[in-house]
Amino acid sequence: MKRTFLMLAVVLFASTTFAQVFNTGQTLKPKVFSVGFEPAILIEGDSEFMLFLHGGYGLRKGIDFGLNIGVLGPETYFGADVEFALVRRISLTVGAHNFGDFGLDGTLNFTLPVRSGVRLFSGLDLDVNFPEDDTQFLLWLPVGLDIGMRSNMSFIFEAEIALTDPAYHMIGGGLNFYF
Repeated sequence: MKRTFLMLAVVLFASTTFAQVFNTGQTLKPKVFSVGFEPAILIEGDSEFMLFLHGGYGLRKGIDFGLNIGVLGPETYFGADVEFALVRRISLTVGAHNFGDFGLDGTLNFTLPVRSGVRLFSGLDLDVNFPEDDTQFLLWLPVGLDIGMRSNMSFIFEAEIALTDPAYHMIGGGLNFYF
């Protein structure tokens, strides 16, 4: 009961930060919960500091659910997604977010093992935003490294390279914990 309550509290708390991909092409195992925090820099003209909180839960084999919250000054990003394993080390994530405007998310992600406990990941990350005046299609190329530090903890470093305008570049890194 305590574990369920703790997981629920963390997921609810995690639903208030701004997110990058911060995820490999592998889904969480069933009933596994993850919590991550990620300081990041948004590079759009002037660089701005952001702080993300990520939460995830393995729903069943090959499917997990995630919540992401990010804070950029007075603005808050909130997003939720479902990730589906397509084949080994390749996943598709779909979801929605709000960061001033409502938007839909889609990420195709793949993972390449480098050596034991070290994985390189990349893919394509698409946001479709719906501001009042015009629909925006923002596309990024995420490139990241997931380094297992312990069986229940990893360090994730990621850069998101903007491929379309008005997308922005981001660089971030942080810790992810698994329960």
